[in-house]
Amino acid sequence: QDFYLAPFYDYDGNGFYDPNAGDYPWYDFVQEINCFERRREDAIPLFGDQTFFWIFNDKGNIHSESQGEPIGMEIRAQAFAFSTNDEVNNMTFYNYTLINQGTQTLTNTYFGSWVESDVGGHTDDYVGCDVQRGLGYAYNGDAFDEPTSLSLGYGENPPAVGVDFFEGPFQDEDNMDNPLVEDFIEATDNGGIPYRGIGIGYGDEVIDNERFGMRKFVFFNYNSGANGPPTTASDYYNYLRGYWKNNQRMAYGGDGLNPGTGADLSVPANYMFPGDTDPVHWGTEGINAEPWTEQSSGNPAGDRSFIQSAGPFVLEPGDYNNITLGVVYARATGGNPFASVELLRVADDKAQALFDNCFEIVSGPDAPEMAVQELDKELILYVTNENPLSNNYHEDYLQFDPGIPEFPGNDVQLDSLQRSYTFQGYQVYQLADGTVSVSDLGDIDKARLIYEVDIKDTITQVINYEFDAIMGQAVPVLKASGPNEGIRHSFQILTDAFAQGDNRLINHKTYHFLASAYGYNNYGTYNPLAGSGQDEQYKASRKAAVGSIRSYNGIPHNPTPEAGGTVTSAKYGDGV
Repeated sequence: QDFYLAPFYDYDGNGFYDPNAGDYPWYDFVQEINCFERRREDAIPLFGDQTFFWIFNDKGNIHSESQGEPIGMEIRAQAFAFSTNDEVNNMTFYNYTLINQGTQTLTNTYFGSWVESDVGGHTDDYVGCDVQRGLGYAYNGDAFDEPTSLSLGYGENPPAVGVDFFEGPFQDEDNMDNPLVEDFIEATDNGGIPYRGIGIGYGDEVIDNERFGMRKFVFFNYNSGANGPPTTASDYYNYLRGYWKNNQRMAYGGDGLNPGTGADLSVPANYMFPGDTDPVHWGTEGINAEPWTEQSSGNPAGDRSFIQSAGPFVLEPGDYNNITLGVVYARATGGNPFASVELLRVADDKAQALFDNCFEIVSGPDAPEMAVQELDKELILYVTNENPLSNNYHEDYLQFDPGIPEFPGNDVQLDSLQRSYTFQGYQVYQLADGTVSVSDLGDIDKARLIYEVDIKDTITQVINYEFDAIMGQAVPVLKASGPNEGIRHSFQILTDAFAQGDNRLINHKTYHFLASAYGYNNYGTYNPLAGSGQDEQYKASRKAAVGSIRSYNGIPHNPTPEAGGTVTSAKYGDGV
């Protein structure tokens, strides 16, 4: 095996992993890697707030699934996720580096990801894809997801799950910068593509950095037919190439296989159920075709799996290539089942932006630490930022956001401060119980805002524009509205925000609290029609100085016995 396996930062440069010498698992903490240089194997660090790294190969056991011969493929994989207070919190990401450790050149190679989507109950699902985004997805076939022997089901308004094929393998070198164009004929004539979802590195004036995106989207049912589960090596290879198990090319319409369902065998289909996301007809090789979904075909919902693949390319012995995927989730609160897919696309755009930023999260100010003083029917909360590891140490939070344009228009140029978030204030919540986390702060049944303090300045309201699935557009949401009286660090609690009737605190009862900080930026007034300006003024804490944001508890009681009988006559707020 190779001497180097899991990636680490060799701090002392001696070629050996020694944590006592400052070496550590290689997260790019100091941002040394240029986003586009991570395309090389030696420039792929670890990502995420939580990461799993493992290595596997196809030489160690019997190929009981495919019955195929081992070829010496080694895969170095990492799965990772981020702790946030937005849609990214419901996403997971995966990078696979594949290495030909065999002795044979692999020609016409394809890499693919197989997804058993199973949205809740697995027997009533549809699948589809968004060609321009490189996104495959699954959603419920009707408005109610029933329970099965394997799942409780989601019930009403079931969600959708999707996999974004961010980057596939490098295509073979041709000594060209292949273009990104909007016309099918022009794209095929000169090796270009029309959409970013089916490839990256096109038209960027860099030679031979092009990578495949999602070049095929295939589904199969759990039946015994030609579109059933693969059972032999040739079945697997056919699906990767866009062929059915009977060697028939995937066709456009119906179920993609049988003319009796509406499949047109004269029209090839690289993408099953693309809807209206392929306006230049790339997937039908230039043949004009109507939008096609499972719903429009009247397919019966069922147990679905789907495959996204990329290729072909050549992999010489010792060569490597890699792919990166992101799994996204969304659940609409109304409408038909496809409403969750529409919301999924919004979440996927956030996932794509995170990938484009090398998975570097633009974090809000780290949450403060909290201390609780317990008194007779009273609690005093203290918040501090004294940990030097905090990005808001002494409330000096400053976070540059590369997503804010340097030139937003009208010949205006922004400096680095105008493109950064700065500390603005604190929000203190009472929680319903100790199980409530930061992701529940928007649920009034679980968390209630009891204090809000902010810097004394001209900012009175902090507003984010968030996409509303029912209205179909971004709407303003008030995220913070402090008294504009300056920052405080202590808070007197006399009442229970969840109590009904007499709300005075009760001695010897446990109360739970959480404090969050937030940053602010408004580089330009948001224009929802043009999509310009700052749509996210508010950037909340997503972690603490060390670890995740934690809650704190306090139990009111008479403190006199703890002080050896000393009675403290001073009350909160008393001065000399």
